[in-house]
Amino acid sequence: MTSEPGSDESEQGGSAGEAASPNPSIWERMRRGMADHNAKAPRTPMGMPEVVADDDTDDAGTDTPEGATAELVLERIHHYRDTIRSYQVLIESQRVGQIRDDRTERFVLRPGSYMLRLRLMWIFSPKVVVELPAGTETRMICGPNGGILQAWRLFLAPTTAIFLRFAEEE
Repeated sequence: MTSEPGSDESEQGGSAGEAASPNPSIWERMRRGMADHNAKAPRTPMGMPEVVADDDTDDAGTDTPEGATAELVLERIHHYRDTIRSYQVLIESQRVGQIRDDRTERFVLRPGSYMLRLRLMWIFSPKVVVELPAGTETRMICGPNGGILQAWRLFLAPTTAIFLRFAEEE
């Protein structure tokens, strides 16, 4: 009994035969799909912009070590308005956390320039650009902008209803 060459090779190959098969099984298609999904999934924690390997010398003036970090410390004052609600912390328009009344939150980021904003329902703080040098701590203070006499801000000027400023500006 002699077999013709190539007549039974696709069944003997196991995984190699499946890869060469014109109609892969459902399990093989699912495995390939998950591999594609995992290849596209972000590798960095939420709120941390992805590191891009940069071989250019465009920013040769920056002497920031690759693993350098900077810390943003956000302190919320105690105020009777919004006491039971948390402000959402938005860095580069991405929600990275929240801050409750009379609390302090710390965010570890890569050195650089970031746009910071706070949000509560439809009201916002003004946008603040924050420069974070490597190895430093930048402190900011936030809270509701005014009490009951400033309640008009909630409806007429929702982007000024929350204040956000650097701690040195006190």
